[in-house]
Amino acid sequence: MNKQEEKPPLFPRWSIWYFIVAAWLVALIIFFYSFTKTYA
Repeated sequence: MNKQEEKPPLFPRWSIWYFIVAAWLVALIIFFYSFTKTYA
């Protein structure tokens, strides 16, 4: 069986997507933490 590797959209490697998603989640956590501290 000849298995083809899926290419990710927009970027050459999946690891770039993983980094972007992880950075986005960290940014959201920081944003909501600071939002909660400011308005609590």
